[in-house]
Amino acid sequence: MKFPPQALTRLTLLLSLGLGAASAQALDWTGYFRAGPGLTSNNASRACYALNGGSSGMKYRLGNECDFYGEFQLSQGFQKDGVDYRVTLMTNHWTGATDTNGKGLAIEQMFAEAKGFDIAPNATFWIGKERGRRGDVHIVDTYFTEMAGVGAGVKGLDGGPGKLGVAFYKTETSAVKPGHRANVEWVDIAANDEGKLNIFLTATKGSFDGGTSGLGVALRHDQAKLFGTGLSNTLWLQYAQGSAGLNSNFGDLGAGSSAKSYRLVESIGWQDGVFGGQAMLLLAKETDAAGKSTKSLSIGGRASYGMSRHFKLVSEIGVSQYKPDGGTTARLTKFTIAPTLSIANDFWSRPEFRLYLTHARWNDAAGNVTGQAAFADKSSGTSAGAQVEWWF
Repeated sequence: MKFPPQALTRLTLLLSLGLGAASAQALDWTGYFRAGPGLTSNNASRACYALNGGSSGMKYRLGNECDFYGEFQLSQGFQKDGVDYRVTLMTNHWTGATDTNGKGLAIEQMFAEAKGFDIAPNATFWIGKERGRRGDVHIVDTYFTEMAGVGAGVKGLDGGPGKLGVAFYKTETSAVKPGHRANVEWVDIAANDEGKLNIFLTATKGSFDGGTSGLGVALRHDQAKLFGTGLSNTLWLQYAQGSAGLNSNFGDLGAGSSAKSYRLVESIGWQDGVFGGQAMLLLAKETDAAGKSTKSLSIGGRASYGMSRHFKLVSEIGVSQYKPDGGTTARLTKFTIAPTLSIANDFWSRPEFRLYLTHARWNDAAGNVTGQAAFADKSSGTSAGAQVEWWF
């Protein structure tokens, strides 16, 4: 849903004033953004490096983001007769280059939710456009679980050892063929000491001539302390068939039952004194409606080391590859080093003010991983720049 920037600015201001007048409770304002300039070798425009095939989640993002992106959320809570209810509006902006001349502002989320109804006092009911359940690996900026869309549902129902949720979504934009989706989640199931299991089920249907059905299942295990140490760990096992997506969202709503996808994602995180980081291993196999399969592999990590209270050295390396049936393996290796200023020297502290130097190499099968004409016959590239990343 897109509006002119002036219209969205007025809408956001009016909502802020209206909500503030309606309740004495504080208006919550949160957000995220990243921006900054960059230079690239070969007299090219600023370039980033990503494989143009294989599974999602294979672009390591430190010093490898050429866009200008921000999202800003207003949320206001109310309470009456024992019911807590809240309205949320999030706008965002994305430009694929340095300058802010892209698509303008768009509505990312706009929904209402309430908790405390006497029929299910611990459950939260919601209706609108929202992101739903999400789960990501930060260093690749990919949500491997993302139940986003326009819909309605309930979450937090008592489900024995965990919590249950059910949601229904509908899509019918001009850019996407119409369809509907049902999600069921069973989350926070105590599985072992400091560990919890989450189960997600997905059913999809294309609502047009030629539209197909799809089913998906995903398991996610979250371990707060791995082997009793300060390490944390998240493991995904995902399967989707037909028109369902691996991320518990819509896939190709015209894909038949021969389309099948599998994915394993292992992510580990740590903070030991001034040394912190995150690493990931991804294995995937995706078969399209024509029966052609592509196997993907990615392994990489980012580490930070605090040199002083507000200064840390951050580095990242990632190797990704995919191989289609009967084809040649496409491979990309990318390395970045980034001296960084931050409010603290741990891995997750933000904002970060970075200078970065990135070098990437790829083989012929990967093609032009930058999409720029200046790299049409190249197999390596170097970029440098500055970036701020901030969530609040």
